[in-house]
Order: sequence, then structure tokens, then C-alpha cells
Amino acid sequence: MYDALTLAAIVDELNDTILDGRVQRVLLLDPLTFGLEFYAEGARHQLLFGAGARDARIHLVGEGRLTGDAARVTPLLLLLRKYARGARLVRVYQGDPLERVVFLRFAKFFALAGAAGAESDDEGDEEGEPVEGELVETTLAVEIMGRHSNLVLIGEDGRVLDSAKRVPPRLSRVRPVLPRGAYEPVPPQEKADPRVIDPAALGALLAAEPGAPLGGVLVGALRGLSPQVAREVVFRAAGSARAKAGDAIGREETIRRALDEIYAPLRTGAWAPCLYRRPAADAPMGDEGAGGEAPVAFSPFQLFHLRDLTEERAESISAVAERFFGATERVQAHAQRKEALAALIRQERERLLARQRSLEGEAARAEEAERWRRWGEAIYAWAWSLKPGQRELIADDLTVPLDPARSPSENAQEYFERYRKAQSAAANLPALLVEARTTGQYLDQLLTLLALAERFDEIAALDREWRDWREGRGARGEGGGRKGEGRRAKGTGGGGEARPTTLRARGGHRIFVGHTGAQNDAVTFDIAAPDDTWLHSRGVPGAHVIVKWAGGEPDDAVLQAAAELAAHYSAGREAGRVEVDYAPRRDVRKIKGAGPGMVTYRNERTVRVEPRGEDDLRRRGLLE
Repeated sequence: MYDALTLAAIVDELNDTILDGRVQRVLLLDPLTFGLEFYAEGARHQLLFGAGARDARIHLVGEGRLTGDAARVTPLLLLLRKYARGARLVRVYQGDPLERVVFLRFAKFFALAGAAGAESDDEGDEEGEPVEGELVETTLAVEIMGRHSNLVLIGEDGRVLDSAKRVPPRLSRVRPVLPRGAYEPVPPQEKADPRVIDPAALGALLAAEPGAPLGGVLVGALRGLSPQVAREVVFRAAGSARAKAGDAIGREETIRRALDEIYAPLRTGAWAPCLYRRPAADAPMGDEGAGGEAPVAFSPFQLFHLRDLTEERAESISAVAERFFGATERVQAHAQRKEALAALIRQERERLLARQRSLEGEAARAEEAERWRRWGEAIYAWAWSLKPGQRELIADDLTVPLDPARSPSENAQEYFERYRKAQSAAANLPALLVEARTTGQYLDQLLTLLALAERFDEIAALDREWRDWREGRGARGEGGGRKGEGRRAKGTGGGGEARPTTLRARGGHRIFVGHTGAQNDAVTFDIAAPDDTWLHSRGVPGAHVIVKWAGGEPDDAVLQAAAELAAHYSAGREAGRVEVDYAPRRDVRKIKGAGPGMVTYRNERTVRVEPRGEDDLRRRGLLE
């Protein structure tokens, strides 16, 4: 939804509202989300921008005053305070109208050292004016590119001052992003320009893949064309968003006209922002609006292929974006709720780690039990030779430490008592250690799923899961969870919480992704059949992914896509490549007594893939 056309509409709106405005406040809402308050044309305006993997965006905020996280400071926040606060916004533009990057250029006068009105750290006000001195221009690049999204502050010399996400060469040899390095623009896609491609070239595309979804063919061939826009083009040209490429052969002129209609606002600025809602029970956002409906899509123009949904029109693209993502106060509340929950889980994880170390110490001491028994027997055997106050016994190749204040019998009894305690503890230690390690792995899974959660319903579900686990654990003392936990509502992962993500792959196959431990249990043990394929990132916490085959032979490309999703929804998502295990679902077993989503598996195979989200896979035509 945040494609190049949406960003073009945003740029037009920002140029109409905040261009030449002065930045009054710089705020950090969460580590990847920032806010700027402008004073322009006699009014205050707030701009929100972020680089989250699933909620990267930039738009104006209409309701409420943004409040930042005063307890958190990042290097980028400090630099924005230095270069943007008190600055004028002198230019807003897209470097390339087909790329998802917006540039904000700021100009700020820095007074000479010691001059009256020299640069200070206050917030300023709408009446104040910066003193004359050295004019410094900086540019903020807001890159909206899924998991590769970033916020990059660039100096006058074209070098990176800092970024929300630092990208070293090991993660991207093509385009590292590090302080003092040269800023490299996003490389343009080597595809045809949708604004000028002629009908003959379109015909060649259709003929090359007649059985493929037309939307996927267009996404794969045209620069900057998002899956949502492609579906709209297909609907306008063929009457169905699911038409095959072969169905459109002979309609190349119609496709060309549909592209012209959609891209016309780039020239005219005649945007018509719309928000689309459906009943909240069916909506992925879990954010109910008026009438019990939740937003599922938004666009800078009408989407006729969503005509069956409730359409809300607005004058402002920012307004529909804000409604879609939710009120800003809720965004901040989500971040705070996530952090508060993560702190509780980390505290429990540390407590558990201390217990695990204690158990490991007991295990090490238990290994000494035989030595203590031999020492006690040796003392009895050589008691006749011991003198009062003797500090050690050397006999039979043994050196036995003695307490000189005790008698030989008392020394022997001390060692036999240690032996008996160690023997008693040793009987339970293996099971206790396994339980502690399994529980630790569950808490690591919970922390990972919480870090990946970006929707309210996911955070709320993980909060419920945590509380349920804690209650069950308290009832059992040190147990790892209650029997059957996580299997509450068949196919949903828990009563009242969001469903697992369901994706339709090419060939009619379906992919399910769990976002909580309970959902992981649901997709694996309730939704999947024994012959379906289960996937999980190898050796790191993450989501369970299921490919539910539609029949026939499994599709290797769909399996690859599912593996990329499993990598994306795991603790390894920021790595360049991730190992993912896959196995028949019949070879996956739930760990008895462990928390939701904890399993063992066998007969697995392993692939090494690059993490990719749904948008990336749709652009490649692997998901509908």
C-alpha cells in the first residue's frame, strides 16, 4: 500500500502544507519511528515517519499531539535535534517517482560561536527566527521498502551522518549504510517504465507467461508497480483481479489505458485518497472502526477491485494512512506495551538463567559424589593411624582433606552426608535441567515473537499467552506450562485473538504463519494435515510456517517462498541468509509440558534462504 504512487501523493501533500515550515520539535516514538512538529502558514503540523519492517510510513498526523519516549535516545535522534530542530523545510521530493523514497531537505543557520542567539537545545516557538550565521543543509531520506526500510540523514557532502538502521557490508555489499560513508541512492529496478511501455511490449509479456497471474507478470516486469496497483490495473483491463496473462492477450491497449489512468495524478496532482474497510472479524489489522469494520487497504486513488468493501473517501492521503495504521497515540501505546511486556519476560528469563546455573552447579557437585564416598570409607579404614589435629589423610593414592577440629568419625560422616545429598539431588537433576532449558527456549521464542509483533492484536495475544503461562507455571510450581496450553481455539490460536496469517500461493496452495505460541500450535496441529509441510528457522526462535498443499506434487517455488517467510518471521530476519528446516507435519511433535509452540521434529531437510516478507513475494508473483 505504501508504494511509489502513495508516496507521490504524500509528497504533493507535504509540499502544500509544511514546505518552508520551521521544525519546532523532534520526537522519538520508538527506536524506528520519529515525529517532527512544524510551524507553517500560521498553524502547527505533525509529521510521522518510521522504518518498521511492517509499518514503514510517512504521513501527517491530524489528531492529538505527538509525545515521544523521553527515556530513550538514539544517535539519529540526537542528530535530528541538532540539524532539523529550528530548521526550515526547503524541499520535499522523490528522487525517482517510481521508487519508494522521500527526501526532506532542511536548512538551518548555525550562529557563530559566542554570538547572540547561538544554537541552543531548546524547542523554540513559532515566533522565533534563527540568527544569521553559517547555513547548513541536511537531507533526510525516508526509504519505505519493507524489511529494508530505513531513515538516513545525509550531510551537505553527500555522506551519511547516521541512520535508523546501520547496514554494514556483511549485510549488503551493494549498498552499505554507515556513518561517514557516501549515501548511495536505491538502485533503480531493471524493469520497464509503466508510464511509457507500449502495447507491443505488453503483448510480449503476456505471451511469455500465459498461464501466470497477470498481476504477478506486471509486478515482475514494470518498475515500481506494487501488487495492489497491479491488481487494480488487471481489474480495470480484464474485469477480474485474478485474470491470467493469457486471458488478457488482445487487450494490450486496455492495459495501457488502465496504466495511463492510474499514473495520471503524477502529472495532474488529482489524487482521490480512499480507505477500504471490511467487518473486523475478517480484517487483518484487528483495529475496529465505526460500524465494527476494520481497515484493510488504502490508496491515493479509487480501487475498483475492492468495490465489495466499504469505501471511505478523504481529501488527504495522510488522513487515510493515519486511519489505516491507527491513531498515533495507539502506536505509542503499542510500543510502550511491548517494551513493558518484554521487560517482564526478560526478568523471568534472567531468573530462570540463574536457576539453570544453580542446577548445573549441583550437577557438577553430583559428579563428585563418588569421591566423597571413597574419602569417607578411607577415613574409616585408616582411622587408627590418624592423630588429633591432622589436616589430611594420605593413603591408597588418595589425599583426603580433614577438619582438624573434628574426630575421624565426624570427618567421615561429613563426607557420607555430602554423598547422600548429592545422590538424592542427582536423581532429579536431569529432568530439572531439561525443563529449565526448554522453558528458557520458550521465553526466547516469546521475546522473538513479541519483537516481531507490530499489530495490536498480536501484542495483546502475546500478553495473554504470557499471563496464561505464568498462571499455569505458578499452579505447578516450576513447571513449563499446562497440558494442552496453546490449543484453545481450533484454527485461531486462542479465543478472541487474531487468526494466523493466511496467504494464497500460486497453484492454489496456502501458507499459514503463526505469530504467537498458541497460533504456532494451531497452524501446526490443528490446521496442517500430516502430509503438509512444516517450516521453522533453524536454531533460532520464530514462527511456525505451514504449506497446505492443494494436491499434486509440491511446488518447489512455493516451498522456497514459505522458507523465506519462515526466515522473515524469526530472530534471524536481519541476517543476510538464514537456515530453515522443513519436514512433513507428521514428523513434528509437541514437547509435553512445555509452553505453546514448543516442538521437536525429525526427518528434516535444510535450505538456506534470504528472509522475505509478503510484499516481496507478491512482487515476485509467488503470492496472490
